Amino acid sequence: MSTSQNSHAPNNLGTNGESTTLDFNNAPIKILDRGPYHLVVAKPPSVVCHHSEWAGLRKKNKKYKRQNTEKDAMHGRRVNLIHRLDRGASGCLIFSFADGDRVDEKKDPNPTSQLIQSLQNPNSIKTYVALVRGEGILHGEDLKAKGWFTIDRPIKDEKGRVRDAITEFRFLAGYTNKSANEPQPVRASVVLARPKTGRWHQIRRHLNGLSHPILGDSTHGNSKINREWREYRNMSGERTCLHLGRVQLVPTTATLGGEDAEVTTNVLPNGLDVTCPIPRDMFDMIAVYMPQLLEKVVPLLAEEGITFESEA
Repeated sequence: MSTSQNSHAPNNLGTNGESTTLDFNNAPIKILDRGPYHLVVAKPPSVVCHHSEWAGLRKKNKKYKRQNTEKDAMHGRRVNLIHRLDRGASGCLIFSFADGDRVDEKKDPNPTSQLIQSLQNPNSIKTYVALVRGEGILHGEDLKAKGWFTIDRPIKDEKGRVRDAITEFRFLAGYTNKSANEPQPVRASVVLARPKTGRWHQIRRHLNGLSHPILGDSTHGNSKINREWREYRNMSGERTCLHLGRVQLVPTTATLGGEDAEVTTNVLPNGLDVTCPIPRDMFDMIAVYMPQLLEKVVPLLAEEGITFESEA
């Protein structure tokens, strides 16, 4: 699996000198990777990426498709959303170019379907970075000493159905200043997460089950702690401290032109390996209020190919 161009590359991934940023409400969106059939951008926090201006407005009629399309600002090409990120989360967001799709998917697998299949392949990896409450101790056990470990705990989906859910976690480092007699003591850890299934709020719910909810998570987190971070430590009101820092997809192909086609077009001939630096807001939360934690996690994140925006 080859490494694609990413945010460390010069800002010139477009052709003929064209801009490499999309514009959303006058905020530049950085392109991390671009190919003939796909586009990967750095989604900022507080941006809705589905049923919104980001990926197409919801239609009032019943014909509205769940994966609607939006135009790519550089060429006027329409794009399809391959996966979702929660509104308050940030990181790698993958699109396919809609003009590569075909009508009869049984005869002609389209790039959108192929990218979704690649993302769902068990050998593909999505590595998230979470900033959570707690110093990495659960019932006297040091979670940081466990390395990578697996949580296999079913959760209910949006319709209340119980579904299998598996997530791999690695607690990198923790911090606490409880002994400093602070009026609002800080207890936090940086955690890596790799979901093996794609359930609703899976990472957020599994971390809450470990008594280490994600900071800013208004649904599965701790409202008192979230309020303290917003009032005293400048966390944005719409921020959920979850960031998709790296996506590694297996190679895939799509035969374009119907069942009699002789040419097979590689959607991702070498797979995809793209990283998105952790945004400045999460960096500042750690650097300003937990500098000792920052020193510990920087080299550990580097082992996973992930950096902070200030380092990129």
